[in-house]
Amino acid sequence: MPYFSYTKRYDQYKLMTGKDLLYKYLDYQYLWSSPNRINDKPSQIRLKQLEALLEAFGLTKKYVNPLIQIKYSILGEKEKLSRSQHLNKLTNVQYFEQSEFLYDREYKENNEVANRALNKIKELYKKPPESRISRPVDIKWMFNNLLNFRKNVFKITYPWGGMLEGFSVGLIYSEHLQSNLKKIITDNIEEIDDTLWLIIDPKKRNFDLETMKSEFNYPDVDLDNIDLEWRIENY
Repeated sequence: MPYFSYTKRYDQYKLMTGKDLLYKYLDYQYLWSSPNRINDKPSQIRLKQLEALLEAFGLTKKYVNPLIQIKYSILGEKEKLSRSQHLNKLTNVQYFEQSEFLYDREYKENNEVANRALNKIKELYKKPPESRISRPVDIKWMFNNLLNFRKNVFKITYPWGGMLEGFSVGLIYSEHLQSNLKKIITDNIEEIDDTLWLIIDPKKRNFDLETMKSEFNYPDVDLDNIDLEWRIENY
């Protein structure tokens, strides 16, 4: 199995931000959240790290605003669910990835990203409809759309992990050509990541590793060694 430790380089820094949370989520969601891996040690540790970051940035169900009342029409459900019924079915990771946290945040906290969006639309379109730009920017829709796109990009750009069996010149050359395009994409993803970061944490906070460990039970481990042991046992 091609493999590359995507998250290790972020753990070595002393300060963790909402962007680190994003990368932890992408790595966990793509590589370790499948039913055949969720009980494996690398998956379990990544999930604990992700949940610790979600808690640090106030993005768990612990911070749900009980005054927010929404009805959900769920496919297959005969009756609409109340918000409490809907949230009871979600994990903290699902609460995050479904952007439920934005319902529990005052809109004004998103002013910076909303203004960025409005200014760009005014730049792109000479006369955007006033009825449209006078409305609040749908940050939830923006987040959902960008996060889904980012997951697809992560999948496409995930690095090839090593020598292919049989040393196929044709296949190796193919991988080389693909890596050139992957680099172009990853070199131009910063604006998207920064926008997602701003939605995740408009305050742009950071937490040092010691705080993450002591206050949020963040597992400080060597993922490279854990992943290596897992690969040896499973391949």
